[in-house]
Amino acid sequence: MSELKEDLLVDITGFKCPVPLIKTRRAVKKTTNNQIVKFIGTKEEEISRKEIIVALETMNQPILKMSIDSSTGDWFILMKKHNS
Repeated sequence: MSELKEDLLVDITGFKCPVPLIKTRRAVKKTTNNQIVKFIGTKEEEISRKEIIVALETMNQPILKMSIDSSTGDWFILMKKHNS
């Protein structure tokens, strides 16, 4: 499988709620159908990662891939914009 390349990168490192959710909503609004958004954060934003997942599910936006680095706790989520 080829590596997916994001059209938009949303880095929430260092941000606390509600900023990550605001950035998530803005990213979904900003992108067009089939564009890929990559959200990244660290172990300190673990709660935000979970909230982003719930927000994307609520907005019916497909999550393509999620990954957490077991040694550092850094994580990313790839979402593919879907117009509903």
